Amino acid sequence: MKAGVDFGTSLVKAVWMNDGKFRFSSTADTGLEEIAKQLSADGVRRVHRAGIGYSDDCAGYFKNFEVRTAEGDPIENEVRLQAEGTRRLLENDGYQGDSFLVVSIGTGTSYTLVTKDGATKFPIGNSLGGGFINGLGQVLGASDYNDLATRSTESMPLDLCIKDMIPNRAGTFEGELVVANFGKGKSDSEKSSAYASAISTVAVATIRDVMLLGMIPNFQPPKDIVYVGSTVARTLVLKNLLQVYSAAIGKTPHFPEHGEFALAVGAYHMQE
Repeated sequence: MKAGVDFGTSLVKAVWMNDGKFRFSSTADTGLEEIAKQLSADGVRRVHRAGIGYSDDCAGYFKNFEVRTAEGDPIENEVRLQAEGTRRLLENDGYQGDSFLVVSIGTGTSYTLVTKDGATKFPIGNSLGGGFINGLGQVLGASDYNDLATRSTESMPLDLCIKDMIPNRAGTFEGELVVANFGKGKSDSEKSSAYASAISTVAVATIRDVMLLGMIPNFQPPKDIVYVGSTVARTLVLKNLLQVYSAAIGKTPHFPEHGEFALAVGAYHMQE
């Protein structure tokens, strides 16, 4: 029995088979020690490791497993395995296309063009991702990420939009475009509105990046954009914004079930 384990910058995610069905577990919900115990109890003896967050502390929890990694450059392996895992998750949802852009929003944000010939990661990502949302939320007083994500749904963001400057644009997509994230913030602004603006900042930056990629001759994003990563899966406001913005620029957004486990799924199916 084997498992695919993604050791990320902030979280560890595991995928394995039990009674003919895949199981998924993340340190967002369960401690790493408990995940290792779950794997052992289900008969897992071999772990396929991926991700750049593996450390001596992590290794201590997996000393009783046979740990394997793909040969070659770890970054290139991560790109390839995440692309493979994303494709498999999409196929489970009924998707049959050949080309798509993977937008992985975890601690930071990365962009990978996937075609039938392979996967190409854009060399520059974005530092605005889950780490930014969580860090700013902690500074503002959120007890944890779940608290931030929940409260962000309770109020409107503090963003200055075109409709605030040109009232007759209200109710139109143009009117909703953000001129300045946090542009209406004040010392007494609601924390929930600040959390919503932190999330909006990431959504705006992500869509801007997708549009900029379309200006690069050798890196043309296809119509299908696939959003994966724990930040997307755990943040309803972000998912909703990405869905609206993607459609507005002529793209088709996809949010595969268990998308935050894309790299772990790729590692699970890693060639042995």
